[in-house]
Amino acid sequence: MSRIRWTNEAIIALASLTPPQRRPLFDRLDLIAQFPAMYPRRQRGRFAGLRYFVLEKRWLVYYRQDERGDILIFALVPALARPR
Repeated sequence: MSRIRWTNEAIIALASLTPPQRRPLFDRLDLIAQFPAMYPRRQRGRFAGLRYFVLEKRWLVYYRQDERGDILIFALVPALARPR
């Protein structure tokens, strides 16, 4: 099974979530660890090439699988904010 690693930016965003908001994220990450290619890749913008999913219509979670098979969570971005 893949390990899940976090960037500093993603850890800071995770800290802003309440425990009930984190539970669906961790459930989804369990699935991603088993099926890392299940979500689409971003085609353009700051996160081009990264896979992403929408979390509870509030957050976009960007990630990629590295060469060792680990999942790296890059960012949790408010869904209504546009990445720069």
